[in-house]
Amino acid sequence: MKITDDELTQLLKGMELEEPSMSFTRNIMEQVKLEIPPVSLKTKVDYKVIYGIAAVFLTAIIGIFIYALANADFNYALPKMDLQVNIQTEKILTSTALKAFLFVDLVIALIYLDSFLRRKKTEKA
Repeated sequence: MKITDDELTQLLKGMELEEPSMSFTRNIMEQVKLEIPPVSLKTKVDYKVIYGIAAVFLTAIIGIFIYALANADFNYALPKMDLQVNIQTEKILTSTALKAFLFVDLVIALIYLDSFLRRKKTEKA
């Protein structure tokens, strides 16, 4: 018996779709609740393996560091630079400017101390 695509389509359209019963979802969920939950596998790792891997890495890092130090050339001199900069600090750092700077620093320090003490007070409460 050979059926063409059109005939198959007509047959499928004529069939009614089966629907599960109204309590199907509830029954399935009840069966799922009865199932024993899977136990997570906790594999025991031997500390000797962990320490061995750490020892290999530390040995490699120390070896590379020693090799770098052995091949390093520490004979380096900074080039001499002669900058002709004439900054007259007496004009910039006057006593008034220095006092203003110290006053601003004092205010900032007091604000910080206040917030620090308030924080300690709220932690105790």
